[in-house]
Amino acid sequence: MNLGTDFAARPVLSGALLSGRELLLESLARRLRTRKGALFYDPTYGSYLPDCLGESYQDGGAAVAAICELDLEEDPRVFEARVRVTALGLEGVALEARLVTEDGPIDLILSAEQAGGLIKLEIQEGAPYGLE
Repeated sequence: MNLGTDFAARPVLSGALLSGRELLLESLARRLRTRKGALFYDPTYGSYLPDCLGESYQDGGAAVAAICELDLEEDPRVFEARVRVTALGLEGVALEARLVTEDGPIDLILSAEQAGGLIKLEIQEGAPYGLE
């Protein structure tokens, strides 16, 4: 499956081209760090994850995991997403995810934190624990 080609946007728009898994990871990170409704030209794009950061997690993070699963599955290249919260804090959350794509499964490690009103989100390929 061709996962697409696009310009790299992080850390700055450099003009470098990304493709394959690298592009998919950047696209997913962009979706998760963008507040749902923040783009006037596409109000359905984004995630509710930024709104969850800094909240109390009464359910052990189950709502955060469910939100991330739904948001990751909004990308047409992701057929299924399973997410597990591995750490919760007042300003951030750590997650493990398994995505199913046409190319097969992709395991991710994600961390998101709120710092001065900005969302810092890191996403990388890794071997999650406990997701089968």
